[in-house]
Amino acid sequence: MKHIFSDIEAAAIEGGAVKVGFANIYAMKGIQVGDETVFDYPSAVSVFVEIPEEAVRSALDNPSEQMRAAYKQCNMKLKKAEEKVAEVLRAAGYKARPIDPSERVKPDLLLGAVSHKAVARLAGMGWIGKNGLIITDEYGPRVRFGTVLTDLPVNEHVGPLKNQCGDCTACIDNCPMRVLKGPEFEDHPQTRDHVIDWAKCGKYEHTLIGDGSRPEKACGRCIARCPKSGI
Repeated sequence: MKHIFSDIEAAAIEGGAVKVGFANIYAMKGIQVGDETVFDYPSAVSVFVEIPEEAVRSALDNPSEQMRAAYKQCNMKLKKAEEKVAEVLRAAGYKARPIDPSERVKPDLLLGAVSHKAVARLAGMGWIGKNGLIITDEYGPRVRFGTVLTDLPVNEHVGPLKNQCGDCTACIDNCPMRVLKGPEFEDHPQTRDHVIDWAKCGKYEHTLIGDGSRPEKACGRCIARCPKSGI
């Protein structure tokens, strides 16, 4: 059994992921998701890719075309890594459901099928910061996550890391739309709305994407201004 975890990690990294984690997602039951069928699976594999420093640096003060392009590139890498993970799981006789890192099954609520951040947090990949994002030890919030749901038993995993934002308010102070509310996210059943006004944030992002008549941009200020990003 143990070798499959190392095989999954190797496959994900081959696909472009930087790090891999495993979680039993039972603790997520009761939180808001876009598709309740995700809980047909007891476990999940979490993967992340790095958002390049230069792209994040371009978003320090203004919305950036480079940041939007980086998001798209990261999503492509995540999809490839997820498929590699799914191949290993299926070959070993387990179910695997890759979750599109960019898909929103309930656009009005900005919800994907499952929260990649909630899965990553349970897998010990980082903590949810005051910006509502996962903060990793390696890159701060300068990462994007993907998820593969599975019935592979995950009985031992790292578990959530303690929030380490402390007194820092850099993301809150620099948010152009003032959507960050200040509280640290400690545990479920807290909701994302406890930390951030996602509807307002999402509307702003939609405006930056536009209607195709001009280049798409992304904000990313809460990533760029976080000291943990190393920018």
